[in-house]
Amino acid sequence: MKSPKLLFIGLDSVDSALVRRWAGEGHLPTMARLLASGAVAPIVTPEAVLEGGVWPTFLTSQSPATHGMFAYQQLKRGTYDLEVALHADRLPVPPFWEHLSRAGKRVTIIDAPFARTAKRLNGMQVTNWGAHDAWSWACSSYPASLIDDLVRRFGDHPVPSCNLGRKRTAAEYQRFREQLIEGVRRKTALLRHCLELEDWDLFLGVYSESHCVGHHFWHFLDPGHPRHDPSAAQELATAILDVYREIDTGVAALLEHVGEDSHALVMLSHGMGPFYAGAHLLQPVLDRLGMSGMVPSASDSSVVEQSTWKLRHLVPARVRRHVKGWLPRLASALWRQTHHEVRPWERARAFAVPEHYMTSGIRINLRGREPAGTVEPGAEHEALCRELTEVLLSLEDAETGRKVVQWVARPAELYQGPHLADFPDLLVEWEHSFPIRAVRSPRIGTVAEDFPFERSGDHRANGLLAGLGPRFQSGEIKNEVRTEDIAPTVLEFFGVPIPSHYEGRSVGGALFNGASVRHSSPNTRAAFP
Repeated sequence: MKSPKLLFIGLDSVDSALVRRWAGEGHLPTMARLLASGAVAPIVTPEAVLEGGVWPTFLTSQSPATHGMFAYQQLKRGTYDLEVALHADRLPVPPFWEHLSRAGKRVTIIDAPFARTAKRLNGMQVTNWGAHDAWSWACSSYPASLIDDLVRRFGDHPVPSCNLGRKRTAAEYQRFREQLIEGVRRKTALLRHCLELEDWDLFLGVYSESHCVGHHFWHFLDPGHPRHDPSAAQELATAILDVYREIDTGVAALLEHVGEDSHALVMLSHGMGPFYAGAHLLQPVLDRLGMSGMVPSASDSSVVEQSTWKLRHLVPARVRRHVKGWLPRLASALWRQTHHEVRPWERARAFAVPEHYMTSGIRINLRGREPAGTVEPGAEHEALCRELTEVLLSLEDAETGRKVVQWVARPAELYQGPHLADFPDLLVEWEHSFPIRAVRSPRIGTVAEDFPFERSGDHRANGLLAGLGPRFQSGEIKNEVRTEDIAPTVLEFFGVPIPSHYEGRSVGGALFNGASVRHSSPNTRAAFP
């Protein structure tokens, strides 16, 4: 009896609440089938790191404090310098499919976010043809010739980068919507082509267009959003639904291609919702508390420097993406030279860490850890953390009086691992149910700043896992499934030992129906050519 096959489809930042709603309304028939007939379990995503930590946790079955990738920019240990922290070569251990490969299972991996192309693989891999964060590694493949063939057949992805650095015009949004839908169609065609290229045991492909559309079109969908324009074209109001619908059609085509006797897992990685947070107010709040000196903003860079940075738009987007992939540190250096983000943190007691938006971070300028620390470890550090926590929890929305901070936590309350010291000292979870334009408290008075971000949508916690096939149960699974549990579950599906460094555990006992699955001898055809 042949070993079972597993088709694993990742849906990047597809919101499970929207999927359940639109599936119930008949817009997503494939997802409706999965929800009705498959084994369905909610995914508990890592806390406080939704903008950077979800996919690395999925790939490695390790917490963000272990793999160390939790934000786009992080403080470089022992300095006040920021470094791009999500390059794929920062993963400390191989992704889970390499364990399958070494066990003789044939694998095909297409556009897994934050993964680097393997140097050897029992199968094939395509990296960043159409992933959302394509700057994290060069667009490449194993074998190396595969990517050139795919580009000849399907072209480049129509959306090389989601971000313009400014708000789009109505015409640009229309074009952007069309490009995202076309991107889904090309991704489906590319995935179907790769399904047929060779035999496989695990086939993993990821749709990322959902990530882009959620970030940039939320205000068209949500009538309560401050940027919502009821007179906008209907195509813009339905853009998120249209992309989800196209992905639903693509998933149906992939499921049909592999047949009903195969197994499929569909993973909604984490959610999406309105970008409501007070990250832009955190540093001004700290300034009011006397925690730091004056902090220059990006607008304080010289006119020459800002103009130099804007000249990058003269370079075609595809070339810029390849520069980010092949020479990521060069791109980061150009940013640093043209954006003076060096803050006088050496004089501060505490400062807001950039690139933490939905959950903000505060770093204490600790003596012995920071180069010019001003706060003594021990009692002084603990007292300052308590003081800041109390102030933050007391903040109210200046317009409504509602609390603007849900909770404040120490990273050690959430995680343990070798990179715990790289985290901010305090994590601040903002209220995400309404816009935060100004905050107040008796201690600081009122602090107001314009919301500076281009995006209208940002990430929400938790996802969804749905399994379909002879070995999967049917119905809603009550057991908790964490992001780090998914990789060991896939390994158990194939009877491959789970590495001792994994922090997740298999949830196969909840998902699988208990029927025995015979595992054939390893599929090593053309392995490691």
